[in-house]
Amino acid sequence: MNFIEPLFRSVSSFRGKQRLVIMLACSLVLVTAMLCFLAYSYFSFNHESRERLGALGDIVGADVGAALAFGDYQAITTSLTAFKSDPSIKQLFVLNEHDQISAYYQQKQAEVPDTVQKQRLKTLRSEVRRPYVVDLSPGVERSVIRDGIRLGTILIEQDERVITQQLAITIVISAVILLLVLGLSYVLANRFQRIISDPVTTMATIMQEVSSTKDYSKRVPASDTDEMNLLAERFNEMLTEIEQRDEDLLERQDQLHHMANYDALTSLPNRALFHDRLEQALHLAARSGEKLAVLFIDLDYFKMVNDTHGHRTGDLLLLETAARLTAGTRASDTLARLGGDEFIVILQDIKTPENALLVARNHIENLYRPYEIEDNRLYVSASIGVALYPEHGATAETLIKNADSAMFLVKETGKNNVELFTQSLHAKLSEQLGLSNDLHRALEQGEFEIYYQPRINLARNSWAGVEALIRWNHPERGLVPPDKFIALAEQNGMILSIGEWVLREACRQLHQWHGQGFHLPRVSVNVSPLQLQRQDLCGIVREALTSNNLCPQALELEIVESAFVDNAGPAIRTLKKLRTSGIKISIDDFGTGYSSLSYLRSLPVDTLKIDRSFLVHAHESAEDRQILAAIIAISHSLGLEVVTEGVELAEQEQILKDHHCQEAQGYYFARPMPANKLLACFENSQMRLEDARIQPVDSTKCSCCILAEGLVVPCGNWPVSCRSTPTGRL
Repeated sequence: MNFIEPLFRSVSSFRGKQRLVIMLACSLVLVTAMLCFLAYSYFSFNHESRERLGALGDIVGADVGAALAFGDYQAITTSLTAFKSDPSIKQLFVLNEHDQISAYYQQKQAEVPDTVQKQRLKTLRSEVRRPYVVDLSPGVERSVIRDGIRLGTILIEQDERVITQQLAITIVISAVILLLVLGLSYVLANRFQRIISDPVTTMATIMQEVSSTKDYSKRVPASDTDEMNLLAERFNEMLTEIEQRDEDLLERQDQLHHMANYDALTSLPNRALFHDRLEQALHLAARSGEKLAVLFIDLDYFKMVNDTHGHRTGDLLLLETAARLTAGTRASDTLARLGGDEFIVILQDIKTPENALLVARNHIENLYRPYEIEDNRLYVSASIGVALYPEHGATAETLIKNADSAMFLVKETGKNNVELFTQSLHAKLSEQLGLSNDLHRALEQGEFEIYYQPRINLARNSWAGVEALIRWNHPERGLVPPDKFIALAEQNGMILSIGEWVLREACRQLHQWHGQGFHLPRVSVNVSPLQLQRQDLCGIVREALTSNNLCPQALELEIVESAFVDNAGPAIRTLKKLRTSGIKISIDDFGTGYSSLSYLRSLPVDTLKIDRSFLVHAHESAEDRQILAAIIAISHSLGLEVVTEGVELAEQEQILKDHHCQEAQGYYFARPMPANKLLACFENSQMRLEDARIQPVDSTKCSCCILAEGLVVPCGNWPVSCRSTPTGRL
């Protein structure tokens, strides 16, 4: 039956398949009927033949019975010659009462040896006695009985050609009838299939029209057949549903197109649509030779508005911003919102860079006007970066990136301004990007090194400690100073791992110096605001001190002012915990940040470290000396120690001494240097360390701690043997 499927595939039309189904069904029925008829004919012929042979055997038995009784074999043979006229008898055996051959007859008159006769007798007897369901040469066996006495046996075999000839005639007749009936079936199938196929063909035609024209208003006419009429009704219902869905789909496609290409809040083109329009504008500009500009706009302090007034106010602010930008944008240009508070503009047909800068400045002025939002009067400025085609890039990605870079420079230099992209800016940003990427491997590959700069006690002319300053030994750029990479490390989060490494390494180095007999009282380490916000600083400090047998007084943490403003509550709690344990806290670069004296009273700090900018001209300017003196005096009144950095001249040192500044550091005393050079520098400086002497303590305190003027110089036993310190433990 495997031929049916390929046969169906070879017929393409529905009518042809239907006609083929009818013909196959008729053929199957007719062939089955013919086979059944032939089987019936065979069994009928076989049965009739056996009945005839049985009757013939009885006649022969009656005819030769007397001869068998008297042993007259000649008479028996004579009687058998009568079968010559019957071609259906293949062979005949007459056996006596002892089953011995008395007479033998076959169609062919050639003499047959006794042995062959016996073999044939044996074969015939076995065939006669077995079932004859499929036997084409039937034979019969009849006993010769006279007066109740068995005189012998008659065995007759019929020639198989009698039945085969009859079967052949029957097969030929059946085949002729089959062909005639199949021909009639084909004619009738071709006629009857139209009754079913015409409605289906009509339906297929309408479907094709609907498919090609998208006209779902067409309908299939009703049919006089219940099933086909039901199919037509369902088909028409399907067309109605498709028509409705098509309308809904078109509407949704419009909605999806708008969602995919326009900002949900402002309805301005989004990033994807803007990129496509910029590509088209670039192709047009390339053909026409015109210039175009890309303005990257970012609102200043928008996050503060969101955090202070809520996201609803922020959204309303963005809507008003979009309206103002739209009002200042030509119809031929494109304004889009990239996301958040970032907008971008394509200015086409720009004659000079000044034209683009003028448009950008107009946007700056327009956006800086106050916003009246839900009874709130808000002021939000903007930073705009400008990139020009073809000077600053020939592709959409390059222009957007360069405009973004120029905007970033505005952010860094004060906001609320416009900046035109330049190659020098690109070089600077590329360098920063390269350094940012290199930072990720620098710590793993051991490229960082700590330099140490002495802090001098001005009153006693002694070393009060050292400040740990990180340096980067870049394999290609050489020694990179902190101001080149610390800001990058804070931006990409690497400052967390770098700051932790500096803290641990500084404590390790101090412990090593103590082991060498160089008892520096303290090491100062700078801590980033991110470390206060994101790390367990107390745990890190505790582990760094305990692993190096240092007491808390051996460490000073320097924190910039912004750390208290950006994350005031948690930062103050962390620093209070550290200060309570004995660690000194210092405000670094005091005077360059917020410098609010009001919050100094509540901060957990011990020291103010005055920025070098207040000292650099103090020996020349009376005004600078007065400011410096005022800061020192206020610090002393608050009970804070003062450290001034950037001392480079003897006159500057004297000014600090005159105003009772406790400590100072700078190139005048020593430059930052590697750890292996610090001891030699100390020996050559003709200064001394802070005086150290043993101070008696009670039995609950460590008897090995060396105290000097209230400063703890830890011994090697702490905290292994110490159970407490004068100020407590972490």
